[in-house]
Amino acid sequence: MFIDLITIGAFAVLSLIVFLVGDAIAGGRRVAKNAASLNRIPNLDPSNETSSAIKPLSSFTQSLAAVIPQATVELEGIERDLKRAGYYRSTALIEYLATRNFLIVTILICTGILAVLADPNSIFPKLIFLVGIFSSICGYAVSRFVLANQASKRVARIQKGLPDALDIIMMCITGGLPLGKALERVSKQIEFSHRDLAIEFEIIRRHADADTMANALRHFADRVDAPDVNALAALVTQTQRMGTHVATAICEYADSVRRAHRQRAEEHASKTSIKMLFPIILCLAPPIYILLLGPPLLRLSNFIKEEHRPGGILAPNVPGLEGIYEQDREEAAE
Repeated sequence: MFIDLITIGAFAVLSLIVFLVGDAIAGGRRVAKNAASLNRIPNLDPSNETSSAIKPLSSFTQSLAAVIPQATVELEGIERDLKRAGYYRSTALIEYLATRNFLIVTILICTGILAVLADPNSIFPKLIFLVGIFSSICGYAVSRFVLANQASKRVARIQKGLPDALDIIMMCITGGLPLGKALERVSKQIEFSHRDLAIEFEIIRRHADADTMANALRHFADRVDAPDVNALAALVTQTQRMGTHVATAICEYADSVRRAHRQRAEEHASKTSIKMLFPIILCLAPPIYILLLGPPLLRLSNFIKEEHRPGGILAPNVPGLEGIYEQDREEAAE
């Protein structure tokens, strides 16, 4: 039965290789079409001078990205995390899928080769097969987890540096600079302390030069997808639409964001005392119990052993032994 499974697995791997080669020759565009159907932002990464510097992907990379089918909802979630993590290239989704699928396909091919080369009469083929399947599942899940972790950490860094950047923007606007020039100046000032936020401000400025500030802020809120950023985009858009002073609104919002960060920090500090109960109970309580109860238990054990000996208060009263006990006591007294 297991030999049949190995044969089917080898046939599947060979068919997959033939499919990849044929799809690469034919120039498969399935993932490219699915990715193009999603909403994308233009590549305005400040680290790149021109978007034309991006090299087109090869047909093999595009076909490799289409090996594992993906639902549209999952593709949208991956693309959202890629944007939040700072990968703004138009080919970031296909590159991510191709890299992940290459890892999984490599693991499966190596698993099939090792399982075929192993001794069929031993347990090694089954063990190799199970390890390969588990490794491929881990490769699929770990890559998604790493991307989501990078996205959440970058969003947290942007939220952390937002109040300080807003204070500098407020001072620039109060000094007479327009909002676009203020963003350009602030992005240079905070480049070393808050690099992620500086890149986002530069993208907003370039978007505003090509379109309007309202659309640029809306794209900024869609990319980062954080409550503070969404509120900032709505506030600045409404302020510009109403014709009120932007500096006053930004100053008040910076104070509210800083207050919210302080409240979240206090909330985390309050939760720390509850979280510390578990390590205290599991790590500190056993040594305390050993120190407090160890000596009395040892003394009680020694007492029980000594008093169970002949002549002790816990010794059994056997008839005929009282005279021997009295004789022993007299000899001991003499």
